[in-house]
Amino acid sequence: MGFRVQLGIDRLRMGLLACGFLLLALAGSVQAVVVDRLYDAVVPVEDTGTDVRQEAFREALRQVLLRLTGDPARVQRMVPDDTGGEQPQEALGDHAARFIEAFSYRRNGKQLELHATLSTAAVGQALADRQVPVWGATRPRILLWFLVDGRGERKLIHRDNILPPFLEKPMQPLDSEALAAERGPWKEPLWETSRQRGMPLALPFNDDRDRAQVGLSEIWGLFQEPIRRASRRYPHDVMAIARVNRDGDGWRARWQLRRGDDRIADGVTRANDRADVAQQLVNAWADQLAGRYAVAPASGEALRSARMLIADVEGLGPYAAVRQSLAGLEPIRSVQIDAIHQDRLTLELAFNGDLRLLLDYIGLDERMVLMGGPPDGAIPSGSTTDGDALRLYYRWDQDRAAIGMGPGSDEAQEIVPLDSAEEGSGGSAPSLQ
Repeated sequence: MGFRVQLGIDRLRMGLLACGFLLLALAGSVQAVVVDRLYDAVVPVEDTGTDVRQEAFREALRQVLLRLTGDPARVQRMVPDDTGGEQPQEALGDHAARFIEAFSYRRNGKQLELHATLSTAAVGQALADRQVPVWGATRPRILLWFLVDGRGERKLIHRDNILPPFLEKPMQPLDSEALAAERGPWKEPLWETSRQRGMPLALPFNDDRDRAQVGLSEIWGLFQEPIRRASRRYPHDVMAIARVNRDGDGWRARWQLRRGDDRIADGVTRANDRADVAQQLVNAWADQLAGRYAVAPASGEALRSARMLIADVEGLGPYAAVRQSLAGLEPIRSVQIDAIHQDRLTLELAFNGDLRLLLDYIGLDERMVLMGGPPDGAIPSGSTTDGDALRLYYRWDQDRAAIGMGPGSDEAQEIVPLDSAEEGSGGSAPSLQ
C-alpha cells in the first residue's frame, strides 16, 4: 500500500513538473548571459557604391564568423581576400551578399557605416556543412581586473557609474546608455573589441568595498585569494586579470584568464599604443574561450547520452529551474525526466561533443555543484557508465542564487546586446534591403 501511495505521489509530481516546465519554457531559460545580435555587423565605408558595398558584405561576414567560431585563421580561409587567385577549399564563394538578410547605411559622426544583419539559417548551414564548431549565444560573463602602471603611478581601470550600497544589484555588463558614459583611452577599445567578439565583459566598481578586500599591489602581484575575495560581489563565470606597464615607447601586458581555481590561459602581449594592447587582450581571451566552449555541429550518430542525478532539488520552482538551466545549453540537444524521488531528480540528457565541454557549460550555473558520486541511497553505486550512457552527479544549491554568486532570479532572461550605440542615433540613410 505504501509503495502504491509513493508511486502515486511521484506520478503526481511528474505531472505537476511537466506543467511547470511548460510555463517556464514560455518565460525563457535561466542562463548566465545570453548575448544578443551575434549576427549583426557594422562596417565603415567610403560611399554607397556597388563595389564598396560588396566588400563591406565580405567584411560583415568575417565579423560574424569570427564572433561565432573564435578562429581567425579559419575565418580567413572561409572569406579570403579577393585577390583573384585560387580559393581555399573552405571558402564560401564570391557572393557574400547571399548571407545578408538586411542592411542600411548610417552616419556615426562624419563616418559612413554599413549596418548589416546576416541570415542565421544561411550562416549556420554553411558552418554545419564544413563541420565548423560554433560558440553559441550562451556565454560566460567575464569580470576584468585591469591595472595600469604609467611609469610609477598605478591605476585600476574601473566602472564609473557606482550605485549607492542600498541600491546596488549584482554586477551587470554595461548596456548602451551606461557605455556612453564610460569613456577613456583604455575602456573604449576594451568595450569595442568585446562588442565585436561577443564577449560579455564587466569591470569592478573599485569603491571602498572593493579596496577593503584587495589592494593595487595585490592585483599587480596577481595574488589570487584577495582578488577572488573582492570578486565575490560580482556574478561572473570567468575572471580576467591584466597588469599593464610601459615598455619603452609602447606597452606590455601580462594577463591571466581563470575559472575558479583553474587557470584557463595566460600570456604576455606588447603593442605601441593602448588601443592595440586592449584589442590584443580581448581577442586572446575570446580565442581561448571560443576554443573551450565552441560545439561541433550535431549529427544523430555523434550524439551521446548521460544520466544526470541532482540532489537537494526541493519544490516545483527548483525542479523547473534545474531543467531550464540545462535545456538552453549549447551542447545539450534534449532533457527528459527519468525519475523523481523526494528531493532527487534524475534526467536523461542527449548531448553533442565531449564530456569536458558538457561539464564546462553546466558549470556556468554555479547552483549546479558537481559531486564525486551518488549521495547515499540515491542510486546503486558501481560503474560510472550504463552502457554508453555516462552518469553525472550534482547537488542543487539554491542559496547561491540568493547571495548573487551565480545567475539568480533577477537575471532569468538577461540579454546582453552587442550594439553599444543607441538605436537610431546619428541619423541614417534610407534602408537598402
